[in-house]
Amino acid sequence: MQNALNSFTIALVDFDIQELGRRLHDQIRDVGRLHLLSIGDLQVFGQDPAHPPADVREATRYGTCFFDALLYFAIPNDQRPPVQGGEDGNDTLPETIMRTKRHLLWMAMFLMLRGAYPSDNENAIGANVPAFLRNICGMNISPAALAESLASFNLRNINPTWIREIQWSIFAPEIRQRLGLGLAGYRLFSPFTCYEVNPNAPADVRDACRWVARIAQQPPDYAILSCTRSPDIVSRFKSWNRSLGNLILLAFTEAQINEMVANRIIFARPIRDPRADTWRTWVEAGDLVLNDRINL
Repeated sequence: MQNALNSFTIALVDFDIQELGRRLHDQIRDVGRLHLLSIGDLQVFGQDPAHPPADVREATRYGTCFFDALLYFAIPNDQRPPVQGGEDGNDTLPETIMRTKRHLLWMAMFLMLRGAYPSDNENAIGANVPAFLRNICGMNISPAALAESLASFNLRNINPTWIREIQWSIFAPEIRQRLGLGLAGYRLFSPFTCYEVNPNAPADVRDACRWVARIAQQPPDYAILSCTRSPDIVSRFKSWNRSLGNLILLAFTEAQINEMVANRIIFARPIRDPRADTWRTWVEAGDLVLNDRINL
């Protein structure tokens, strides 16, 4: 019987599970980021495949989107993707460049006012056009068309923290004034500076409201702006907006909250989230120190 079973075996794979983990880490670490762009994502056009563009202007002339062109020239020569032949748009190139510059401004304003890139997802934050962009800056295209005009790939693949380098203080007074009225990530601070806290609110609620009001009265800061929010703030305060929403429900009367919504001080009545009561720890942890000021 034993001899009959000698060949009744299988070959097992024996491996080091920790070594496997290390190898898999090496494979996925480069895609384990929120903002990821590969060389193959770029679509670049030139005169023909044998004559790649010499600069961003020439790439634009043949139909390359701005970000595709800019990032193409950030890649070492021997790693750049193949160039496709494009239609020569030299006759309208000045208008194309001016239009692209306007679109870049609108995109930057989206980040400041919505905290997100313009998007074609109707449920996304960047799907609706801020009234200021439409009425004052002349934005006459959809967010989807704006995004498509600037990149052949999803703009969300570009880390938005570059917005820190924009010197808003030299822009038109109308733009600076609008930014000063409210930035993405700051809207839920407004009730604490516009309304008196309900005197019947518990003492810890009133203390937390004073803590929030002190932050709201400081100059705007990139650490709070939605698209550049500091990881330290995310770690310390968890779901910041939901906590502020919980605090609003406790600090103000129904009549006050309804008026906030009617006047668009807040977009909608907050919905209580029992997981987001971190406001109870804010006062004890001390005032928030902000040192990444947005110069308006």
